[in-house]
Amino acid sequence: MRVRVVGAGPVGMALVAALKRGGETELRWYVRNEAIRTRLLEEGLRVSFQASDAEFDLRAFVPDDPDNISVEELSAAGKPETALQQLEESEPDFTLSFKEEEIVSDVETFVKAQSDVSFSCTKADSLFSVRSQIASRLKGLCFFVVNGFWLHPGLDLGVMFGGGFSQGARVSLIPRGRLVLGRVKSPHADFLTVEPEDGAGTLIYRLEELEMLESLAGLTNGDVLRIETQPDIYPTMLRKAALNCLVNPLAAISGHPNGALLMDEVRSVVGKLAREIVDVLVAASFVQKGDESLSVEALIGDFDRICRDTAGNFGSQLIDRLRGRRSETKHLNGMLLGIAQRYGIPMPVNATICALLQISMEE
Repeated sequence: MRVRVVGAGPVGMALVAALKRGGETELRWYVRNEAIRTRLLEEGLRVSFQASDAEFDLRAFVPDDPDNISVEELSAAGKPETALQQLEESEPDFTLSFKEEEIVSDVETFVKAQSDVSFSCTKADSLFSVRSQIASRLKGLCFFVVNGFWLHPGLDLGVMFGGGFSQGARVSLIPRGRLVLGRVKSPHADFLTVEPEDGAGTLIYRLEELEMLESLAGLTNGDVLRIETQPDIYPTMLRKAALNCLVNPLAAISGHPNGALLMDEVRSVVGKLAREIVDVLVAASFVQKGDESLSVEALIGDFDRICRDTAGNFGSQLIDRLRGRRSETKHLNGMLLGIAQRYGIPMPVNATICALLQISMEE
């Protein structure tokens, strides 16, 4: 199968590694950053797995003397800069090499390449520009792998489960991640209908699209990343977006790996933030009241599981903060604030977190 991938961040690298390792695709990878493209061609994509089932000592984040913290203590506690340096210097679990034609930096060359399916693995704030400049010209299915409140009818989405961070041509991944693919059927969008009895929209797939979805599951190497498909990805997308509204900003503010969010000192903040998120989603009819799949308890349970699985991992917003990049705050927590304001629902914890991120990231 002919596959095209846009983006060379952790998600794009994870997908490319799984596809390349699977060996069943003719790959074209659009890497805009010329320095990364050069390193990929010269050194290959170097993949390291994190020990997701390793014992994790939360005491590493609590200094013996908070008034006298040394540089060595900060490094031992897992500063992101140290982790990125270690990733660059460590031996990878495996390295993948690429031919010149497999990695392109020219948009015109990329869109002219024949393809059956494409994946756009970019940040949420780049979705519309990529959609207008590149995706509109691509043939076949095009999945946007984003984790946010995107509620557009008929849009093919992918939601990634599994942590990772990258540096240069290196990527560090939680092994056996999961990419869920499907099309959005949102209760807040107008859909193509076929005489629906209850007035609700009907999600329409063409036969060739259904066949393509079925065949995608076998493309990737399961040790790196598994592909799953769902006829309607809306519930999965919504739950992942809610989780990102919990994990991402708190990790970015803490300055520590995700495991630090399991500390008792953080529990009350997590609970209050989760309650605000669920209250807004229920009030705005994103989910039905009493829906146990996105209750406060379910959300906190998923939060705990993700933080344990990615205990040594650094959140994307934290890496963005360190590198002086824009964060996705306005597409996650910021969007929730806008919805809450429309419905007159106070979100003091969420508003405080957004304000702290704006200060720390100069947004």
